[in-house]
Amino acid sequence: MGIVDCHCDVISRIWRENESILANRGQFDVYRARAAGVSLQFCALFTDGQGEATLRTILRQLDKFHEELARYPDDLYMVTSYRDIETNRDKSAIGCLLHLEGGEALGGEIEILRVLHRLGLRSIGLTWNKRNLLADGAMDDGSGGGLSNLGRAVVKLAQDLGMLVDLAHLSQRGFFHVIDLADKPVIVSHANARSLCDHPRNLSDEQLKALAGNGGLVGCTLVPEFVATKSPGLSDFIDHLVYISDLIGTEYVALGSDFDGVDTPVLTDVSQYSLLEPALRARGFNHEEIDKILKENCLALLKRVLK
Repeated sequence: MGIVDCHCDVISRIWRENESILANRGQFDVYRARAAGVSLQFCALFTDGQGEATLRTILRQLDKFHEELARYPDDLYMVTSYRDIETNRDKSAIGCLLHLEGGEALGGEIEILRVLHRLGLRSIGLTWNKRNLLADGAMDDGSGGGLSNLGRAVVKLAQDLGMLVDLAHLSQRGFFHVIDLADKPVIVSHANARSLCDHPRNLSDEQLKALAGNGGLVGCTLVPEFVATKSPGLSDFIDHLVYISDLIGTEYVALGSDFDGVDTPVLTDVSQYSLLEPALRARGFNHEEIDKILKENCLALLKRVLK
């Protein structure tokens, strides 16, 4: 089993550009990912909007994914349970775990989450930066708002269904509301350490410690403005992995690139994931720690959460 990445936007992008997940002009495709050693990719469904139009767009993206899945069965498989990962562990196909980036598509109707789960969704983020019916987003943090009653119900249903709850893009108060509410580990799919780079989307030391207390994970991300304020590079990204590992332990650290969700990631595209292992080794991580960060931590989380 190779690298596991907790966040990219390839499905949204290939739907928008009418391209293929097998090979395309974006930052992620199966050919490059496989060559770089990626075995499992979380794939976000995303649109920046509200209301019924948002749900229709998400359903179109789901349709695009299922069409690609049917077209390339030897190259791609959908992860709906941990058994899917075990069954395909020794194959060259890349697993895709579908994630809803923001709960706007639910439109206040919790039943929609059950429908999306039946279509293969296995992870949900409550917000995308802004306030919605579920919670306040990271960019609305000044309001001091957290989860609504509906947001609490969505967290409970998602965990009952065996879905991951993703706290990326969530306000600080909302973050701690979920930590208090969750009875299973959660994830922050793409964020870094705020102590190294003071961005609202990054996590404070207090949040990182709370995440570890929950048994969850942070997927360190290649979004440049989350890495450093000036000319971020691979070394700056590794700084976040080092800092978070020193603070809470390597067992709570993973990868969350945000490929195809950002114009110029710190690594140009997924092919450059081959640079990570030697870079981590050069910074003092041993073989076991590197394995944890690149794959084992996330696999262990999925084994605990997915039904």
